[in-house]
Amino acid sequence: MDFITILIIVVTFTLILIIAKTVINFQDKKKSKEIFENLTNFNTTDKYISKTSGVSIGYDEKRKQICLIIEHKTKIYEYKDIIQSELDIDGETILKQSITGAIGRSVVGGVLGGGVGAIIGGTTGSKKGKENIRKIDLKITVNDTKTPVYRINFMDIETKKGSFIYEMIYEEAEKWHGIITVLIKQAEIEQDNTKQNSTSSESVADELLKLKNLLDSGIITLTEFNAEKKRLLN
Repeated sequence: MDFITILIIVVTFTLILIIAKTVINFQDKKKSKEIFENLTNFNTTDKYISKTSGVSIGYDEKRKQICLIIEHKTKIYEYKDIIQSELDIDGETILKQSITGAIGRSVVGGVLGGGVGAIIGGTTGSKKGKENIRKIDLKITVNDTKTPVYRINFMDIETKKGSFIYEMIYEEAEKWHGIITVLIKQAEIEQDNTKQNSTSSESVADELLKLKNLLDSGIITLTEFNAEKKRLLN
C-alpha cells in the first residue's frame, strides 16, 4: 500500500469521524432545546445549549433555580445550592467565584434590580499568554454529593487566541460565568436577609417578654406596656 493510498484512507476516516461527531452534537443540541421547552415548573429566563459536550444550562429567575441537562436528563438546583463557578481554558482556571468570593455585597446589591445581565463582565481574572487554545469550559460545583461538579464545554477545537471565533466563544463563556456569579450572590444576600429578619423577630419577642415581666412586677403600668408594645411591633 503506497503513501497516497494510506493518506486517502486516513483523511477519509478523519472526515467520517468529524461528520459523525457533528451529527451527534446536532442531535444533542436539538434534544436539549426540546427538553427546555417542555420543562414543567421551570420557565427558562436564558439558556446555553452546548454544541460539543451535550451538557447545557438554563436558569429560571422567578423560581431562583438552574437546570442542567446531561445526556438528555435534567438536574434542577436552587440558587443557594451553587457553591462555585470556574472558567477554565485548557484546564487552567482563569476566573473563579465561590459563595465567599470577591464581588462586594454593595456592588451586587446595586445590580439586582436590573437583572442578571447588569453585572456581566464584572468578575476579575486574567487570560495568560498562549498562541492556540483548545478547550474552554465552565465548571460549576453544586451542593450534591452524587454529582457535585458539572463541566459545560464551550469550545473543543484548537483555535488561535485573539481570533474572531475564539473571542466570540470566550465572551459567551465569560457571560455565563458572570451569570452564575450573580446567582451565587443573590442566594447569599437572600439567606442573609432571612437570618436578619429571624434575628429581628427574636429580638422583638425578647423585648415583649421583658415588658410583660415588668408589667407583672408592677414596675410599669398597662398604658406604658401597651405604648411600648405598639412601638416594638411597628
